[in-house]
Amino acid sequence: MANKKIVSLQKKRNIALIKKIFRIIRIPVVILAVAAALFLSARLLGNVAVSNITDGIRQVKTLFSKGEGYPYSLEAFDFRKVDAIGNRPLVLCDDSSVVLSSSACKLFEMQLGVADSKVITKNGRAMIFSNSSNKIILQSKTEKLGEMTAEGTVVAAALAENGSFAVSYAKGEYQSVLSVYNSRFKEVFRWECSQERIADISLSGNGKNLAVIAVGAENAEIYTRLLVFNIGDAEPKADLRYSGTLFLRVAYTSSGKVIAVGDNKTVVLTKKGEPVDETVYSEDSLLSVCIDDSGNTVVFYEEFGGSKTGMVRYSSGGKKTCALSFDGTPDCAAAQGGKTAAAFGSEITVWSSSGNEVKRITAENPVSDIFFCSGNLYTVENGAIYKH
Repeated sequence: MANKKIVSLQKKRNIALIKKIFRIIRIPVVILAVAAALFLSARLLGNVAVSNITDGIRQVKTLFSKGEGYPYSLEAFDFRKVDAIGNRPLVLCDDSSVVLSSSACKLFEMQLGVADSKVITKNGRAMIFSNSSNKIILQSKTEKLGEMTAEGTVVAAALAENGSFAVSYAKGEYQSVLSVYNSRFKEVFRWECSQERIADISLSGNGKNLAVIAVGAENAEIYTRLLVFNIGDAEPKADLRYSGTLFLRVAYTSSGKVIAVGDNKTVVLTKKGEPVDETVYSEDSLLSVCIDDSGNTVVFYEEFGGSKTGMVRYSSGGKKTCALSFDGTPDCAAAQGGKTAAAFGSEITVWSSSGNEVKRITAENPVSDIFFCSGNLYTVENGAIYKH
């Protein structure tokens, strides 16, 4: 009987020892695995993949240290915007940017030099700029990647999946100068425009193609040029002019389509400028536009004099997947992959890519901003970030 007790005690001690050893070695094992992936990515995928995996190494510590969770309180007087940087929320404030973990633990905080910053995120990177400054800053989820000074105050900007980025600014006799840089901050393309002002830019994922909206006026009428470039070619491979339409947003999608959203129409083109589809709505009826990293685009506009809201969704392949009409005007909206969400006060509706209602969520307070991140829906309510 005594022998059985001794054996049982030894088994318990062995199990406890194994658990202790596992706790000790699990962090080095994770780091070694990530380091191996880092080495392979450096050889196969380039420096953006390396940056993302380096982020992964630095985020290992958050597996064992938890934040206070959501809701995450924001400084109301300081807060500007919340977006997703890769699979993490990024909070943009007047003087800083903060990246949070899934449990609201601070992963990284970076100080900024201007108080009216804007942010564009793509593939685990963020580009921060201001319309009152010529400074551009790039960051990952855990580090500042670099900064540069443009030749003029930044008007529009774009970021590609491979780390390339583009900025436009006015300079001398030119209404707009467009510069494209690779991920190492080297200029690889420049286009100068004397007659129109660039309103928006979109880069292809590999940074080799570019879609541009340039707005001008002639004989008291607004017109828009929609241009498509191959980086390296001085002349555009497509240059279309639309009279009476003010295009505001453009997406160069992951499948090579160009989707441009204007005040009275949305058009879909091939990268050669050939028309694919078009949705027309009343002049000045555009309410909001949501474009995800792949170029899936959702447009909200007023219908029937504002008594209803129309919603149309185009996939990154340029296909119109749904067209809806409903009561109420959304206060804010977001799109990611096949999902679209819109907030009406404290009520949130989520639709599938085909326009079917997936679910409704009741928030604790009226929603002022909304975004998807790592499969979750986040909202900004009453000075705090909520996770649903």
